[in-house]
Amino acid sequence: MLKDRTDVLEAAAPTAAEVAPARRLVFISHATPQDNVFAEWLATQLAIAGYEVWCDVTQLLGGEKFWDDITEAIDAFAFRFLFVSTLPGNTKPGTLRELRLAQEAQTKHGLKDFIVPLKIDQFPFASMQPSIQDLNMVRFDTTWATGFAQLLKLLEREGAPRSEAANAACVTDWYRRSLDRTRQIVVSNDKYLSNWFRLKLPKRLRFHRYRGAAEQLSALAASFTRPHRVHGAYLATFAPGHEVETELGPGWDHAQAVDVDTEAFIHNGDEGLEIESRDAANMVSDFVRQAWEAEMRRQGLCPYELASGLLAWFFCNGHLEKNRGYFKALGGRRTYRQLVGLKSKKTADGTRRPDGYWHYAISASPQLLPFPRIVLRHHVLFTEDGERPWVNAGRMHKARRSVCKQWWNREWRDRLLAMCARLGRGAIDLKISVGDGETMRLAMVPMSFVSPWTYYEDGEAGVDETTEIELVEDQDDEDEESDAREEGDDGETI
Repeated sequence: MLKDRTDVLEAAAPTAAEVAPARRLVFISHATPQDNVFAEWLATQLAIAGYEVWCDVTQLLGGEKFWDDITEAIDAFAFRFLFVSTLPGNTKPGTLRELRLAQEAQTKHGLKDFIVPLKIDQFPFASMQPSIQDLNMVRFDTTWATGFAQLLKLLEREGAPRSEAANAACVTDWYRRSLDRTRQIVVSNDKYLSNWFRLKLPKRLRFHRYRGAAEQLSALAASFTRPHRVHGAYLATFAPGHEVETELGPGWDHAQAVDVDTEAFIHNGDEGLEIESRDAANMVSDFVRQAWEAEMRRQGLCPYELASGLLAWFFCNGHLEKNRGYFKALGGRRTYRQLVGLKSKKTADGTRRPDGYWHYAISASPQLLPFPRIVLRHHVLFTEDGERPWVNAGRMHKARRSVCKQWWNREWRDRLLAMCARLGRGAIDLKISVGDGETMRLAMVPMSFVSPWTYYEDGEAGVDETTEIELVEDQDDEDEESDAREEGDDGETI
């Protein structure tokens, strides 16, 4: 005998346990944008491992969205709440709100080990939120791979549910969808400027034989103003014999002087002079370096020694008209870029205080093989008074990393073009004297290359050069403490 309709409905009614949502979501809470790179990496690795995961960088991976807001996702659907415990994560309102929601869900539903802190840097334990200091923490601060292996073991041990939709394919699909369509790579033959500048060397290199002792020659040659190097009893230089004798006095055996073809010397060295090809190339590179530095000093630029030992050269404040370098842009239009400007530092209350000057600078690396060229590299330096660079290398490095955030490829490229136009006085070649009647000719237009690919830029307007550019460095308490550790009473590096 069949039950009546009421009995059937009562029998079919689900229990409270049956209507409770399944907790299958691994929720990643992190500071945006400071910890985006780690969160994106972790989310994709968890999805590849088969877990349904959510973070605000990737959104949902390996499943279908089944909640209306973040509060509901944490409260009803999260299996574990992963908290990326860094300084920003422990202080930003957004992450602290999510942590509070997780703590409320843990208490409300009696969840065990629901919150899992992740330590990814050297942020001290004592500075974490008090509510998570005693929780078992997964350590990513040694290597991310080690931390991820530990996290996987934890999820497997606690029976975290996996998703059939979570796999490498879903990560690949997310990546394709996340690509910025305005910056796609496309096939096209585009012309690009490099930072290589062709160099034409004098045809002949001269080795002048000194009659006296080699020790005397080294002391004597120290006063020679042309690029040179002592090799045994010889003074190697591009300068002719009469100029050597005029500057250094008599004592030269012109009959035993040796002239070599510069290009052949670079490639092959010279057997008679017992110079290997590698040493020959290094010798000529040194001549180029000496000539470049002498020319920079002649034009009034100031030097700053980099950690590599190279010198970066910059214009002092006021040396150029309006601190600008004028040049012809790619389309032939005459324009300019600022090469020197004011620098300030933003204090904790948002106001600015003067902090010296910034200077665009270049360093030169001679490269002779397979063909002679000079590679010019960009730098930004800082001075107290528009002339003297900061003595604290740590302070210089930190400021360099903090400013110029709005300088994109064209800002750097155009400043290099402006600097070269100023050095060459508008000519296509810079003629650098290396001896009486002997010059090195350095192209002031960089070499260009054709690429089979191009990309669509996002239309970023870049820096407005119509007004003076002031570089602003952010400052916080950590910066001030770091400055105090790095500087002594006189401001020099300790």
